[in-house]
Amino acid sequence: MKVGGVSRLWLTVVAVFAVLSAIFLAPNVFGDKLPGWWSKAFPSSGIRLGLDLRGGVFIQLGVETDRGVGRRLETVAASVREEFDDPETAIVNSGVKDLVLSMEFADAAALAKARRVVDRRFEEFIAEAEGNTLRIFAEQFGMAQIRDDSMEQVRQVIENRVLDFGLVEPSITKLGSDRIVIQVPGASEGDRDRIVDIIKKTAVLEFKIVRGGGFSREEALTNAEVEEESELAEKELAVHPSYEGGNENFFVTEAAAQVTGEHISDARLIFDQFGGPAVSFSFSSQGAEKFGRLTEENIGNRLAIVLDGVVKSAPVIQSRISFEGQITGSFTQDEARDLALILRSGALPVPVSVQQEQLIGPSLGKDSIQKGKLSMLVGGVLVIVFMAFYYRAHGIVANIALGLNMFLIMGLLASLGITLTLPGIAGIVLTLGIAVDGNIIIFERVREEMRAGKSHVHAIETGYGRSVRTILDANVTTLLAGFVLFWFGNGPVKGFAATLCAGIVCTVFSNLIVARLISSAVWREKAT
Repeated sequence: MKVGGVSRLWLTVVAVFAVLSAIFLAPNVFGDKLPGWWSKAFPSSGIRLGLDLRGGVFIQLGVETDRGVGRRLETVAASVREEFDDPETAIVNSGVKDLVLSMEFADAAALAKARRVVDRRFEEFIAEAEGNTLRIFAEQFGMAQIRDDSMEQVRQVIENRVLDFGLVEPSITKLGSDRIVIQVPGASEGDRDRIVDIIKKTAVLEFKIVRGGGFSREEALTNAEVEEESELAEKELAVHPSYEGGNENFFVTEAAAQVTGEHISDARLIFDQFGGPAVSFSFSSQGAEKFGRLTEENIGNRLAIVLDGVVKSAPVIQSRISFEGQITGSFTQDEARDLALILRSGALPVPVSVQQEQLIGPSLGKDSIQKGKLSMLVGGVLVIVFMAFYYRAHGIVANIALGLNMFLIMGLLASLGITLTLPGIAGIVLTLGIAVDGNIIIFERVREEMRAGKSHVHAIETGYGRSVRTILDANVTTLLAGFVLFWFGNGPVKGFAATLCAGIVCTVFSNLIVARLISSAVWREKAT
């Protein structure tokens, strides 16, 4: 059905898109003036500004991906040991050096059994026998896969930590094969130190049974009936310091932890019986089963809670404990909250180091915004003047459509949650030129139809109809290029591609639908 010769369906579609854009952009216009119910009914973020416009924290991390290969080799060694009823007898020696795991076995039968385990479970590794020694190492493709997996695990853990920290819109991306870039728009200088500390902390939590302790390392070894340091490895023991209460103590524990932080499902800040900050944690079903068995078998012994190699507390096990526990110590409230955050997000699989750290002030972003606005304003005015001067009435129609086009682009960016950056502003400015180019194609075709003697209304309908294929061909190819940039790019390139793609979609809609509706309505009205 048509109203005044204009399709009611398309009028409704344009009106709906305009209203939705207004809803998505309302937070940017009114800010805190919006009523409290708004955030419950509608999105409340609006267009979000990137680090280069808003200021914030920029951090570049180096990731020790070779350590990921080493940890994987340690997993291989543990899996091989589990296959033997008496691994101490079957395995004479084992160790990792230069990313190669060497395992010496008591006989050829044990070596063959271990080799079958490696071939069956670990396809990325190659096992070669030299006498009774099995050398296990990763092939080139397997090495690259393990390193890439380590990078992705680090990225996910850091993303969970930064999001849980309460900062919105973080950008965490991989850069090359061993670096990660973190951008947190809006973070203050006070937040920076805590963010860096949270990111760098490995937070390896282990639960180990205490075999001895003392005020000095020598006393701890004596109480554990260990005469020399060299006996620690032979007896599968380890020494950990403790600074609880402000005094340095030492504990001798089992070297391997039967339960670790990997089995924790939740952690949160609490206050202990003395009112001090502490961390309460709960286990997953698998962790609860292991922790319950560990505590049940060691009632009366002390359990060391070891965080990053330091004993935080070592309480005596009074009864079986399954699902929950506490970590107490000399924490501040922020330290306890951050520790709970890190335990919830999981430990980093490999160490990381801060290679570059920068706090970008909001003044730089403000200057970028002003220049971006100026460029858009100058470009927009020049386009409007040219179109109105050269195409007269059709140019005015194109300018109206161009204004609505910009409004729809901003609404689409806000609805998709795309963070606007300085390159993104460049992408929007580029779409202005694309939109004008489409209008010029249409108007030149309309002029051709009018020179052929057709009426103005008929020339408009024919001109728009015959321009559809040309406009779609030109914009679809650009859109595909934008998708490729968005898929493979990162940082500024991805920001540019996102706004370019959004701009092209809105521009095609504006050129072929909005401008056509306005032109048809105006000239049909004149014809009557």
